[in-house]
Amino acid sequence: MSNFESCSLAIQCQGQLLLLHPQGVIFWPEQHILFAADVHVGKEHRFGRAGIPIPGGISEATLVSLFSLAEEAGAKRLIILGDFMHSAPLSSESWLAELSRLLDKHANVAVEVVAGNHDKLSGQSTIDSRIAWHQTSLTTDPFVLKHEPGKDDKGFVLCGHVHPAWRLKQSRRASLKTPAFWFTKDYAVLPAFGHFTGGVVVDANLTEDSIYMIGDNSVVKVPLDRTHPKRQTRT
Repeated sequence: MSNFESCSLAIQCQGQLLLLHPQGVIFWPEQHILFAADVHVGKEHRFGRAGIPIPGGISEATLVSLFSLAEEAGAKRLIILGDFMHSAPLSSESWLAELSRLLDKHANVAVEVVAGNHDKLSGQSTIDSRIAWHQTSLTTDPFVLKHEPGKDDKGFVLCGHVHPAWRLKQSRRASLKTPAFWFTKDYAVLPAFGHFTGGVVVDANLTEDSIYMIGDNSVVKVPLDRTHPKRQTRT
Protein backbone atom coordinates (compact mmCIF):
# COMPACT_ATOMS: atom_id res chain seq x y z
CA MET A 1 0.00 0.00 0.00
CA SER A 2 1.35 3.43 -0.98
CA ASN A 3 1.60 6.32 1.44
CA PHE A 4 -1.15 8.06 -0.53
CA GLU A 5 -3.50 5.12 0.02
CA SER A 6 -2.57 4.62 3.67
CA CYS A 7 -3.66 8.11 4.73
CA SER A 8 -6.69 8.30 2.40
CA LEU A 9 -10.24 7.30 3.21
CA ALA A 10 -11.77 4.90 0.67
CA ILE A 11 -15.45 5.40 -0.09
CA GLN A 12 -17.93 4.15 -2.68
CA CYS A 13 -19.64 6.78 -4.83
CA GLN A 14 -21.88 5.93 -7.80
CA GLY A 15 -20.45 2.41 -7.79
CA GLN A 16 -16.87 3.72 -8.00
CA LEU A 17 -14.04 3.57 -5.47
CA LEU A 18 -12.78 7.04 -4.55
CA LEU A 19 -9.89 7.88 -2.23
CA LEU A 20 -10.32 11.05 -0.16
CA HIS A 21 -6.89 12.43 0.76
CA PRO A 22 -6.17 14.72 3.75
CA GLN A 23 -4.68 17.34 1.45
CA GLY A 24 -8.14 17.84 -0.06
CA VAL A 25 -7.88 15.87 -3.30
CA ILE A 26 -9.81 12.86 -4.58
CA PHE A 27 -8.19 10.00 -6.51
CA TRP A 28 -10.23 7.74 -8.79
CA PRO A 29 -8.05 4.63 -9.09
CA GLU A 30 -10.00 2.96 -11.90
CA GLN A 31 -9.36 5.91 -14.22
CA HIS A 32 -6.05 7.08 -12.67
CA ILE A 33 -7.52 10.59 -12.23
CA LEU A 34 -6.65 12.99 -9.41
CA PHE A 35 -9.22 15.72 -8.74
CA ALA A 36 -8.49 19.03 -6.99
CA ALA A 37 -10.43 22.27 -6.74
CA ASP A 38 -9.83 25.95 -6.04
CA VAL A 39 -6.05 26.10 -6.25
CA HIS A 40 -6.02 29.91 -6.60
CA VAL A 41 -2.39 30.24 -7.66
CA GLY A 42 -1.23 33.83 -8.00
CA LYS A 43 -3.46 35.10 -5.20
CA GLU A 44 -0.58 36.61 -3.24
CA HIS A 45 0.55 38.50 -6.37
CA ARG A 46 -2.96 39.91 -6.80
CA PHE A 47 -2.98 41.07 -3.18
CA GLY A 48 0.43 42.64 -3.67
CA ARG A 49 -0.82 44.65 -6.64
CA ALA A 50 -3.63 45.91 -4.41
CA GLY A 51 -1.11 47.19 -1.87
CA ILE A 52 -1.47 44.28 0.57
CA PRO A 53 1.96 42.68 1.07
CA ILE A 54 1.87 38.87 1.28
CA PRO A 55 4.98 36.65 1.57
CA GLY A 56 6.06 35.19 -1.77
CA GLY A 57 6.35 31.54 -2.70
CA ILE A 58 2.86 30.46 -1.66
CA SER A 59 1.76 29.62 -5.19
CA GLU A 60 4.96 27.75 -5.96
CA ALA A 61 4.56 25.64 -2.81
CA THR A 62 0.92 24.94 -3.72
CA LEU A 63 1.89 23.72 -7.19
CA VAL A 64 4.70 21.52 -5.88
CA SER A 65 2.26 19.89 -3.44
CA LEU A 66 -0.31 19.31 -6.18
CA PHE A 67 2.07 17.69 -8.64
CA SER A 68 3.70 15.64 -5.86
CA LEU A 69 0.30 14.22 -4.94
CA ALA A 70 -0.37 13.33 -8.58
CA GLU A 71 2.91 11.43 -8.71
CA GLU A 72 2.32 9.75 -5.35
CA ALA A 73 -1.14 8.60 -6.39
CA GLY A 74 0.04 7.32 -9.76
CA ALA A 75 -2.33 9.64 -11.61
CA LYS A 76 -2.31 9.87 -15.38
CA ARG A 77 -4.69 12.83 -15.41
CA LEU A 78 -4.86 15.76 -13.03
CA ILE A 79 -8.22 17.52 -13.34
CA ILE A 80 -8.78 20.79 -11.49
CA LEU A 81 -12.42 21.63 -10.85
CA GLY A 82 -12.18 25.35 -11.41
CA ASP A 83 -10.35 28.39 -10.06
CA PHE A 84 -6.90 27.12 -10.88
CA MET A 85 -5.73 30.74 -10.82
CA HIS A 86 -6.97 33.58 -8.66
CA SER A 87 -6.80 36.24 -11.37
CA ALA A 88 -5.22 36.78 -14.76
CA PRO A 89 -1.48 36.83 -14.01
CA LEU A 90 1.20 39.21 -15.15
CA SER A 91 3.85 37.49 -17.27
CA SER A 92 6.43 38.29 -14.58
CA GLU A 93 4.73 36.30 -11.81
CA SER A 94 7.13 33.68 -10.50
CA TRP A 95 4.65 30.81 -10.31
CA LEU A 96 4.30 30.72 -14.10
CA ALA A 97 7.89 29.50 -14.50
CA GLU A 98 7.42 27.02 -11.67
CA LEU A 99 4.32 25.63 -13.38
CA SER A 100 6.29 25.08 -16.60
CA ARG A 101 9.09 23.40 -14.66
CA LEU A 102 6.63 21.02 -13.01
CA LEU A 103 4.96 20.22 -16.32
CA ASP A 104 8.39 19.31 -17.67
CA LYS A 105 9.14 17.15 -14.63
CA HIS A 106 5.74 15.40 -14.66
CA ALA A 107 5.30 15.10 -18.41
CA ASN A 108 3.44 11.79 -17.96
CA VAL A 109 0.52 13.57 -16.25
CA ALA A 110 -2.08 15.33 -18.42
CA VAL A 111 -3.28 18.48 -16.65
CA GLU A 112 -6.81 19.77 -17.35
CA VAL A 113 -8.90 22.55 -15.84
CA VAL A 114 -12.68 22.90 -15.87
CA ALA A 115 -12.75 26.70 -15.91
CA GLY A 116 -14.13 28.45 -12.84
CA ASN A 117 -15.24 32.02 -12.28
CA HIS A 118 -11.66 33.14 -11.51
CA ASP A 119 -10.18 31.48 -14.61
CA LYS A 120 -10.52 34.37 -17.01
CA LEU A 121 -9.73 33.79 -20.69
CA SER A 122 -6.96 36.38 -20.60
CA GLY A 123 -5.30 34.41 -17.82
CA GLN A 124 -5.72 31.11 -19.61
CA SER A 125 -3.78 32.46 -22.57
CA THR A 126 -0.93 33.63 -20.32
CA ILE A 127 -0.04 30.34 -18.64
CA ASP A 128 1.69 27.30 -20.15
CA SER A 129 -0.20 26.00 -23.20
CA ARG A 130 0.14 22.41 -22.02
CA ILE A 131 -2.75 23.04 -19.63
CA ALA A 132 -5.96 21.84 -21.32
CA TRP A 133 -8.97 24.05 -20.60
CA HIS A 134 -12.63 23.00 -20.57
CA GLN A 135 -14.88 26.05 -20.68
CA THR A 136 -17.99 24.06 -19.78
CA SER A 137 -18.62 20.88 -17.80
CA LEU A 138 -16.74 17.68 -18.58
CA THR A 139 -18.45 14.28 -18.42
CA THR A 140 -16.50 11.21 -17.33
CA ASP A 141 -19.21 8.62 -16.67
CA PRO A 142 -20.66 8.36 -14.04
CA PHE A 143 -19.36 11.80 -13.03
CA VAL A 144 -19.94 15.30 -14.36
CA LEU A 145 -17.05 17.64 -13.61
CA LYS A 146 -17.98 21.26 -12.89
CA HIS A 147 -16.84 24.21 -10.85
CA GLU A 148 -20.07 25.17 -9.09
CA PRO A 149 -22.36 22.75 -7.20
CA GLY A 150 -25.72 21.75 -8.61
CA LYS A 151 -27.76 18.87 -9.92
CA ASP A 152 -26.98 17.63 -13.44
CA ASP A 153 -29.08 15.10 -15.35
CA LYS A 154 -25.93 13.73 -17.03
CA GLY A 155 -24.50 12.32 -13.81
CA PHE A 156 -23.22 12.87 -10.29
CA VAL A 157 -21.35 16.16 -10.05
CA LEU A 158 -17.83 16.60 -8.66
CA CYS A 159 -17.12 20.29 -8.06
CA GLY A 160 -15.55 23.01 -5.94
CA HIS A 161 -16.25 26.75 -5.59
CA VAL A 162 -17.66 26.65 -2.05
CA HIS A 163 -14.41 25.94 -0.10
CA PRO A 164 -16.36 23.67 2.29
CA ALA A 165 -15.48 23.31 5.96
CA TRP A 166 -17.17 21.80 9.01
CA ARG A 167 -17.23 22.75 12.66
CA LEU A 168 -17.47 20.28 15.53
CA LYS A 169 -18.75 21.89 18.70
CA GLN A 170 -17.91 20.47 22.10
CA SER A 171 -19.35 23.43 23.98
CA ARG A 172 -20.15 27.08 23.39
CA ARG A 173 -16.48 27.98 23.70
CA ALA A 174 -14.79 24.84 22.39
CA SER A 175 -15.01 23.87 18.73
CA LEU A 176 -12.91 22.54 15.88
CA LYS A 177 -13.20 23.77 12.31
CA THR A 178 -11.41 22.09 9.40
CA PRO A 179 -11.75 21.87 5.62
CA ALA A 180 -14.09 19.06 4.59
CA PHE A 181 -15.43 17.04 1.68
CA TRP A 182 -19.19 17.60 1.37
CA PHE A 183 -21.26 14.87 -0.34
CA THR A 184 -24.94 15.36 -1.16
CA LYS A 185 -27.26 13.11 -3.16
CA ASP A 186 -26.52 15.08 -6.35
CA TYR A 187 -22.96 16.35 -6.00
CA ALA A 188 -19.73 16.27 -4.01
CA VAL A 189 -17.78 19.45 -3.20
CA LEU A 190 -14.04 19.27 -2.70
CA PRO A 191 -12.29 21.54 -0.18
CA ALA A 192 -10.09 24.30 -1.57
CA PHE A 193 -6.62 23.01 -2.35
CA GLY A 194 -4.81 26.35 -2.43
CA HIS A 195 -2.49 27.14 0.47
CA PHE A 196 -3.84 30.70 0.57
CA THR A 197 -7.59 30.04 0.78
CA GLY A 198 -10.22 29.99 3.50
CA GLY A 199 -13.19 27.76 4.21
CA VAL A 200 -16.92 28.20 4.84
CA VAL A 201 -18.94 25.95 7.13
CA VAL A 202 -21.47 24.45 4.74
CA ASP A 203 -25.24 24.33 5.04
CA ALA A 204 -25.46 20.54 5.05
CA ASN A 205 -28.67 18.54 5.18
CA LEU A 206 -28.19 16.39 8.27
CA THR A 207 -30.59 13.70 7.06
CA GLU A 208 -29.06 13.16 3.60
CA ASP A 209 -25.52 14.53 3.31
CA SER A 210 -22.13 13.16 4.32
CA ILE A 211 -19.26 15.24 5.70
CA TYR A 212 -15.64 14.08 5.75
CA MET A 213 -13.39 16.29 7.86
CA ILE A 214 -9.69 16.62 7.09
CA GLY A 215 -6.98 16.03 9.69
CA ASP A 216 -3.21 16.26 9.41
CA ASN A 217 -2.84 12.70 8.14
CA SER A 218 -6.37 11.37 7.88
CA VAL A 219 -9.90 11.95 6.65
CA VAL A 220 -12.75 11.14 9.03
CA LYS A 221 -16.46 10.82 8.33
CA VAL A 222 -18.47 12.98 10.72
CA PRO A 223 -21.40 11.28 12.47
CA LEU A 224 -24.26 13.65 11.67
CA ASP A 225 -27.43 13.75 13.76
CA ARG A 226 -29.88 12.02 11.40
CA THR A 227 -32.75 12.40 13.83
CA HIS A 228 -33.14 16.14 13.18
CA PRO A 229 -34.02 17.28 9.64
CA LYS A 230 -32.84 20.84 10.20
CA ARG A 231 -29.67 21.95 8.49
CA GLN A 232 -26.35 22.86 10.09
CA THR A 233 -26.19 26.63 10.29
CA ARG A 234 -23.32 28.61 8.83
CA THR A 235 -20.88 30.14 11.31
